Amino acid sequence: MSDLLREQDIKVALINWLYNKGLLENATLINEMVVANWSRRVDLAIANGHLQAFEIKSDFDTLKRLDGQLATFTSRFEKVTVVCSSRFTYEVTKKVQPDVGIIEFSNTIRGVKFKVVQRGRLSNINNKRVFLGFLLKKELAKILLENEIYTQNGSSRSYLENLAENISLAKIRDFTLRAIKTRYQETSDSYVGMLIQNKKITNQDLNLLSKAKKKKELESIYLNVLSNSSTQSNLSFHKIDVEDFINKHGGDINVIPQNVLKRVIK
Repeated sequence: MSDLLREQDIKVALINWLYNKGLLENATLINEMVVANWSRRVDLAIANGHLQAFEIKSDFDTLKRLDGQLATFTSRFEKVTVVCSSRFTYEVTKKVQPDVGIIEFSNTIRGVKFKVVQRGRLSNINNKRVFLGFLLKKELAKILLENEIYTQNGSSRSYLENLAENISLAKIRDFTLRAIKTRYQETSDSYVGMLIQNKKITNQDLNLLSKAKKKKELESIYLNVLSNSSTQSNLSFHKIDVEDFINKHGGDINVIPQNVLKRVIK
């Protein structure tokens, strides 16, 4: 085993460590969760009774982006923890507030070990817009319907968010946690199921937690089928403006294809 650890090595070991400590009970794991209008990705998020974020700084990373990441994550997650190499621990302790957790990892002959340097604590998120920002457009429509706020089809996302601000913070928070857990339940269960069965987990198994990776695998299979088709030369593709599509129609950025076949009407 190399003395230096990459992010995926640490992530696999971290999830296993959290599981063995009983911290994943009734929890949903989200790998590389996109937040803040896709400007940041959380290395690992956990939704249980609260929404937590883990930012990993491996032996191959720097701390150049950490200040910006912490500013974004602490404003959107109820607990944030930095998981770092011992070479970064001192500097991280100087950067973070007391409510941010710090876990130090080390590579030993017995595997990756973790040490809690600073426990951190839960913080309340009192901004309704933060929770609403986690929701897909169809989930925004659902929370409005649950609270007897009716809208017309085709309403913009910003209009739906404005209406949703009439709902109490407690209801919005509860709905958001449920929505996130439901959205990622299948991928999380696939991974945690392997832990329950005590199977050996590898870096490749992290793909089980990624809707995007599964989507790419399906696209690869689809394109492979097309490449063997005699009609391939007659096919052309249209690249989707994913951000524009989501703004208009909603949807999960991780499962929207980047390209679709152009439709030719004869």
